[in-house]
Amino acid sequence: MSWVDYYINAAKVSQWHSYQWVRYLNKAIQRDAILLSDEDVRLLLSSKDLTRFQKVFLELAVEEGTSPWELTVSLSEPAKLSSSVSAMLEALGIK
Repeated sequence: MSWVDYYINAAKVSQWHSYQWVRYLNKAIQRDAILLSDEDVRLLLSSKDLTRFQKVFLELAVEEGTSPWELTVSLSEPAKLSSSVSAMLEALGIK
């Protein structure tokens, strides 16, 4: 199955669920690599199966440094404690 086929199916399943769409995007959009080609993105953006939201989010998620890109790649990374929580745990002797 090509990325285009995968994402057209994913778009149908997640049509009105934005978080689910972002989870699908996370499969091909990672901090160290974007596995979608320019042609894949062009075909997806022209597809009638994606909602406007899905198209806009996809278009922005493939641009490194944008908020949608950051949200997408952060889904596969471990959560980070805030500095205040980390300081509190350290003060309690918990690491």
